[in-house]
Amino acid sequence: MTDDQRAKMMMYHRVSVFCTVNAADFTGTVVPGLVTELDGIGDAMHAAAAIQEVGTGVNTADRSQKREPLVKLLNKIENTGKAIGKFQGDEAVIASFNLDPAYSRMADEQLVSAADALKTAATAHSAAFQSRGFAATFLADLQTARDAFHDALPAGSTVEATETIVQKILRADVIVEQFDVTVGNAYDADNPATAPKKAAYDSARIVIRTRSTPLEVALTATRSGNDVTGSVTLSRPAETGDIAALRWREQGSSAPFTTSPATIVPAGTSTASLSVTVTTANPVAVVARLTRNDGSQFESAAVVV
Repeated sequence: MTDDQRAKMMMYHRVSVFCTVNAADFTGTVVPGLVTELDGIGDAMHAAAAIQEVGTGVNTADRSQKREPLVKLLNKIENTGKAIGKFQGDEAVIASFNLDPAYSRMADEQLVSAADALKTAATAHSAAFQSRGFAATFLADLQTARDAFHDALPAGSTVEATETIVQKILRADVIVEQFDVTVGNAYDADNPATAPKKAAYDSARIVIRTRSTPLEVALTATRSGNDVTGSVTLSRPAETGDIAALRWREQGSSAPFTTSPATIVPAGTSTASLSVTVTTANPVAVVARLTRNDGSQFESAAVVV
């Protein structure tokens, strides 16, 4: 998630809080319904950002360990395939093994697709590969390396996550525009009785763009039966009004996270102990979310317990 996208998400949160606190000032069911939708968008953006940044329910070191041998094997197959094409004088064969960008620079999903493409290209030239030192099982070995890496990827694609954030912002902007006109109709900026609320909404509505280093949240977690205990460490001390909660879902699931009741983090401290009871005996991915008093939210990497 970019700084500008995060700033918008913080604005959505502030607007949601304002409209919730002042719900009695608005007639009908439109505002409560839009608040619910806006809060859902915030959760979806957080989930997508988690996939972008660290993966969800995935051991990042394990993913890296499985990526390296796949990249090495793909480089060998590409170089050999292009050599075979040159030997045969066949530009089409050369082109089928000439993929961009370099495998080491490919996004995870690109690398999986590249493995599929090279396997298809190499299958027709299996004998030529074997005559150049490849084992008879090299295609099966490629499939095994590809599958091992693919299985270590997050439950969602980073490409899909990025698109999710873009689409959610487009919808959230439409919702906030509805709040703009509704609030404008409810509060008169020239009326001393309602002007303070109009000013408070206008303040919440401002997108505050910052380029400061995001707060880092580290989580370690243990599990006993269905009870999960998490120890949270913050890169900066908490401020008055900061709260934290654990969020969980089954490992590998794309379902929304379930969030535990929030715990107040004492101002000036940089650690917190949180707990949640899960409803499954299966492994779960757990993240810690810190919500600051300004509405900004930060999440830890996922821990599987």
